[in-house]
Amino acid sequence: MHSTPHLRFHVLGPLEIWAGDRRIRPGGPVNERVLAMLLLEPGRIVPVSRLVEAVWEEAPPSTAVHQVRKAVAELRRRLPSGHEFIVTEPPGYRVMLEDGQSDLRMFDIRMRRAQEARAEGLLDNAVMQLKAGLDSWRGPILGGTGGPLIDAAAAAWEEKRLTATEQCFELRLDLGESSGLIGELRESVTAHPYREVLRGHLLLALYRAGRQAEALEEYTRLRTSLAEELGIDPGPKLAALYEQILRADPELDAPPLVRDTAEPPFAVTGTAPCTLPYDLADFTGRHEEIQRLVTAPSPTGDRTSPRILLVDGMGGSGKTALAVHAAHRLADTYPDGQLYVDLRGFTPGEEPLSTATALGVLLRAMGVAGKSVPDDVLSRVALWRVTSARRRLMLVLDNAVDAAQVRPLLPASPGSLVLITSRVRLPELEGAEGLSLGLLSEEDSVEMVRSILGADRVAAEPDAVAHLVRLCGRLPLALRVSAARLRKRPHWTLRHLTERLGDDSRIMGELESGDRSVATALRMSYDAMKPEHRAHFRLLSLYPGVDFAVPVAAALLDTDAHSAERVLEYLLDVHLLQEFEFGRYSFHDLVHSFARTLPADDGPQRSAAVRRLAARMVTDLERACDALFPGRVRYGCAPPTQAAAAPALRPEEAQRWFAQEWRNVVAVVHLADQHGLHRHAAWLSRGVGFHLHAQNHFSDFEHTARLAVDSARKEGDPELLCVSLINQAVAQWQRDLFQEGIASAEEALEIAAGLEDPRTEAACLSRLGVLCTSVGRLREAVGYLARASEAHRALGSAREEAQALANLCFARERLGRLPEAVQAGQRAAALARDTGDAGIEVTALANLSLAHLGLERLDAAAECLDRARALCEPLRAPALTSLVLCNLAEAELRAGRPDSAHEHAVNALDLARGHGSQARQAAAENVLGRIDGARGQHRRSVDRHRAALERATGIGLRTEMVRAHQGLAQSLRALGDGTAADGHGLAAQEHAAAMALGTRVEMDPAAGP
Repeated sequence: MHSTPHLRFHVLGPLEIWAGDRRIRPGGPVNERVLAMLLLEPGRIVPVSRLVEAVWEEAPPSTAVHQVRKAVAELRRRLPSGHEFIVTEPPGYRVMLEDGQSDLRMFDIRMRRAQEARAEGLLDNAVMQLKAGLDSWRGPILGGTGGPLIDAAAAAWEEKRLTATEQCFELRLDLGESSGLIGELRESVTAHPYREVLRGHLLLALYRAGRQAEALEEYTRLRTSLAEELGIDPGPKLAALYEQILRADPELDAPPLVRDTAEPPFAVTGTAPCTLPYDLADFTGRHEEIQRLVTAPSPTGDRTSPRILLVDGMGGSGKTALAVHAAHRLADTYPDGQLYVDLRGFTPGEEPLSTATALGVLLRAMGVAGKSVPDDVLSRVALWRVTSARRRLMLVLDNAVDAAQVRPLLPASPGSLVLITSRVRLPELEGAEGLSLGLLSEEDSVEMVRSILGADRVAAEPDAVAHLVRLCGRLPLALRVSAARLRKRPHWTLRHLTERLGDDSRIMGELESGDRSVATALRMSYDAMKPEHRAHFRLLSLYPGVDFAVPVAAALLDTDAHSAERVLEYLLDVHLLQEFEFGRYSFHDLVHSFARTLPADDGPQRSAAVRRLAARMVTDLERACDALFPGRVRYGCAPPTQAAAAPALRPEEAQRWFAQEWRNVVAVVHLADQHGLHRHAAWLSRGVGFHLHAQNHFSDFEHTARLAVDSARKEGDPELLCVSLINQAVAQWQRDLFQEGIASAEEALEIAAGLEDPRTEAACLSRLGVLCTSVGRLREAVGYLARASEAHRALGSAREEAQALANLCFARERLGRLPEAVQAGQRAAALARDTGDAGIEVTALANLSLAHLGLERLDAAAECLDRARALCEPLRAPALTSLVLCNLAEAELRAGRPDSAHEHAVNALDLARGHGSQARQAAAENVLGRIDGARGQHRRSVDRHRAALERATGIGLRTEMVRAHQGLAQSLRALGDGTAADGHGLAAQEHAAAMALGTRVEMDPAAGP
């Protein structure tokens, strides 16, 4: 908080700014309206769009946003410590005021103090506070020249002023004043002739001053005026007062001037006091929680202490609503009283309610006269215990800050129930049963929106409602605010609001309605923390992933695991962090969004934290890759890592790590790139690419590979760029982007040649060979793959050699060089088995089976496919399984078992569709077409081959185009359409010739990398 106590803002009247004795001019109407709008919403974020509307109403110029930002800059320059006073918080600005800096703020504080004094029976003090607050008004806010939006905001404060005026007159009447009030009341009634509360105070003052006739005449005058001008009668309360005056009801007599001699009006003898707030008519959901609260044991058991239930949860989770709802349900069970106290533990701009004040409220609610309430806290505690003993009370202590605030307020009776709500867990509160409130279910969230908006609007946009629930994170406050905005804007669609909420930079500003604000609710929890905890929260919120474990937190906080765990446990206790699974922590989406709105004035610390996070992720990723992909090529362009010093992971541990963390790694890739850690971003992309490729997450693979290339270009490291381009080429191949992949591989090869690094050059040749195979450039493919396998063999890179040979086997088989294909496939399978790479072994065996089929070695092909299929089971790789099943279908067809072949081919097609590979789908459709032809189902065969042809043509997969044309030629000829058959036969020959295949056309599943 800034320290400029001498800077004062007068808003209750014409806008004035004072720095000590010096008056500061805002600097023009735009500056004045911007400042006024900020001052009318102190401590809250005011979006730039709202400031634009405040200045120009409905016709802002195109430069409006720029002018608002310029006005803020000018105000910061004019005001002492202006940057501390007006802070930037997306999507707008916030003013940070200390008590005493604004007359509007002081008016609000005095009104609250008056309410506290009144609750304690200190009526003189309450009147003093009200008068001081009202005296600070110098006229209409901004002199009434603020414009429609500012005037609307000012109207709310004007209503507070009038309410305070009414309360002040009421208290003065209660204190015995009468004739001395008449002149002031007449002035107020003249200014506000239709405020019936003021008119009622005037009637009562006249009556108590002995002027009954004037009081009756005053009522008659109002009744005539209302009838003539508005066509209505006075309200029932004023009419009832008129009847009492007419019959000179003794109840209207003035009370004695002695203070605090009468019991409070709510402590009626023989009636149990009830000070519970109203229950929400549209309370929704929480069935299990309500059941737990309302099925409490009978208060008349063997208990020796009251039952204490603590409801804790994050800001906006609906703790108060739940406690009050349950209290109303249980009211009849506690016949001696149902009391409610707001302890104000997390109320913006206010201190938590003191023990003395809270006890004073409780004692007066129980009928203890003000003069009998002791001044010292210990005596009040003792009196409360005496008063509550042997009574069955229900006490709702809302918004508690800690256990120390609550303990003195616990009643003494064992038959009582205490419901406590707090934003923090209070495990130190002895004997309390805890209920941590989570988020609403999807179903209850939709029902809440329906109960506020109405069934018709919700039924009209079911998808938008579901999206709204997701954006609000099933947080009750966010849902209520959103639904309230929609109810106020009947012309808005739900989709329109979800589009506004979809912008993370403005979602906090959108989730405000009236005095309800998600950002304010979360800020109360944030502001309540100590500075070091706030710093920890900001650093941890940098994490971009779904969830994280203690080691990641330790890296961000630059501390050891034990200390990091203590920080995490604290944030869990204050509900700014979640733990849905043991040892895995996460932020609620809205908490994360709120964190991003906090001022980023600790830039160097944040950058250092991101660097530590990226380094930690590289270390963990390398350990997992060492366990699962031990034969991968090692490059010198890797960032420093501690993987070698850490204990090795077992393969199953690495599998679990990847399953849990790969999405988080992808998120850290983006974060590292944004913070200029381009080497880390590129290397993390490479490492996670092994897993994404193996698990068929090809879209994510391509996305991260593309980001890696961009990062490597920024880093300016040729070797890193070359490695990244190689990964991108593989990803593009998996996405059927063959020409783009060839371009990436060729660029990588050119860089590798300049580096004079045979390992990198061999990797480029290997990828180029696979891509050339896919587009039918088979002779080039064989040349690239042969060179790659020889180079890897010379370098001792067994895994890379196995991969190149597996693909060389396929390319040679396509060219009809079957013995050479068998030789390459057998060595590839053996090398893959030795290096423990099951994925490459599956590819090698699948391609080897094709060479065996070409040589009519059906048993050898079956043996290869049986082993490949067994290897696929633990891999859970649908792309490889689809490849094996496709080849198995071909083998079964060759063996004369078309029904079995059909079953395998259908399964292959289903798997191919599941992971989105167009190449695999085209291969499976062509196999199914041949199977249908063999079964005499030629029309179905035509449909299959046409689908394969369209798919293969769309991605440039020439080998499958050949197979499709040949299959169409055969089936159409069988159906008697010789002309069409000849056309497809010619097309097959032309494509085959282009691939140097002659007329030989066999099956062609896509080769594996």
